[in-house]
Amino acid sequence: MAAREGEPIRQAVEELTCFLGMRLEDPAFLADPYQCLTPAVRERPVHVLPSGAVAVLGHHACSHVLRDGAFGQGAGELYEMTLLGLRARSLLQLDPPGHTRLRSRIARHFSTRRVHGLAESVSAHSNALLRQCPQGPGDFVPDFAEPLAMSVISDVLGVAHEHRTAFHRDARLVVQGLDQPARSTDDRAIAQARFRFMHYFHQRIKAWDGTARDSSLNALLEGPEDGTRDIREVITTFSLLLSAGYDTTVSLLSHTLAEVSGAPCGRGWALARDPGRIDAVVEEVLRLHSPAQVAPRAAVRDTVVEGVKVARGTIVLPLLAAANRDPAVYDEPDAFRPERHLASGPAAARHLAFGAGAHFCLGAALARLTAQHALTVLADRPPQLTRQPRLYQNNVVVRGLRSLPVTWPPHHESAPATSSAGAPLLAAPACPAPAE
Repeated sequence: MAAREGEPIRQAVEELTCFLGMRLEDPAFLADPYQCLTPAVRERPVHVLPSGAVAVLGHHACSHVLRDGAFGQGAGELYEMTLLGLRARSLLQLDPPGHTRLRSRIARHFSTRRVHGLAESVSAHSNALLRQCPQGPGDFVPDFAEPLAMSVISDVLGVAHEHRTAFHRDARLVVQGLDQPARSTDDRAIAQARFRFMHYFHQRIKAWDGTARDSSLNALLEGPEDGTRDIREVITTFSLLLSAGYDTTVSLLSHTLAEVSGAPCGRGWALARDPGRIDAVVEEVLRLHSPAQVAPRAAVRDTVVEGVKVARGTIVLPLLAAANRDPAVYDEPDAFRPERHLASGPAAARHLAFGAGAHFCLGAALARLTAQHALTVLADRPPQLTRQPRLYQNNVVVRGLRSLPVTWPPHHESAPATSSAGAPLLAAPACPAPAE
């Protein structure tokens, strides 16, 4: 029987978790995958697994792999077979020149200028959701994070309001499909969700007349110089942007709320209310809780990483989650310390939450803006974390919360952030002021 598509990556990830002393099915691993980053594991930044696959944990080594053209996917166009054993279906699986061609056509739609133009819309969505959140027990993920992420990415891609409920349902399944190389999933449900995505976008393409101003659809459909157009490319790219942008933003929003609300003495909300520091809060959450935990690559030619020889075709697993907590780069790597991002020069190590190099996340500016404006709105009515357990998605590549129980304060007052025991944090005099 032929091996399932993506099997080599799945085997490599399973080997990696065994090496780290964890199991993919273990709830403790999903809740805290960082506990396996022991000093013994950290002793070397690069490890060769039994199958020959290479795990990369160090910040410098991960940055090298992500930026070096010696590592990629092995496919230059969609629908080719990659060196990772996958059929290329999106930008994520492409190397130049195909990757460069497709990315350049959509990148301007995610430019800093255009993203900043969405700030008012993001704040409006956030305020509307906050007004809908009832007083008392709630769950931040379905109450706020998921609908906000869906509204923002749907605005960008022009998804009609009447279709967004269905997209909310299907986006999670399609994102699970992105996680398929690392974990077995319900292939039938994923295939059905992909089909619905394809059908929706195909209908939009049929109705396209090129008149929509600054439309992402225009960016992909306004033909290349030779007049040809691959409709499959357009549908595939839209599906990727919607699904990947949605789930990673939910992860960022949820972990941001958890870290800010859980910070002692109200420091998290104090920082969130400071316009000069709110961006540092978001960067620290990205470092601590990288939405994408691993970014599989393959060596497209013989090369070397940190003295380890890597032959062409070898699967390479850069662990972004490990790189962003590298003790050789970050003091107290597991601590929530937003002030570290206020430094400049060599002391300001760049995290790799959005990747690096040719595949640096297209939606990075949009994710940052969404988190910053949502946090600003939430600071006026901050929810309180409860003692109920948090639940995580059963994913490996994209890590995120699926349940974050909170208590929403009354609508008529801006309640101060409180501890899980109910004591006001902002009023605690024994806590020192936030570090400069």
